[in-house]
Amino acid sequence: MDPFDPAIHYGPNDAGVSAFSILVVAIGLLVGSWAFGALYGILSSYIQGKQKEKD
Repeated sequence: MDPFDPAIHYGPNDAGVSAFSILVVAIGLLVGSWAFGALYGILSSYIQGKQKEKD
């Protein structure tokens, strides 16, 4: 009987990576980038509004 060699018998599930966790990370990146863009747009509009009030 051959001894078990973990370097040979290694798969993606051995690292705790599943399709669900990959999906959660991908959705988190999309939502995070959208939220950053939305916040930037709101702050930009607010600052432009303040600039127009001064002029």
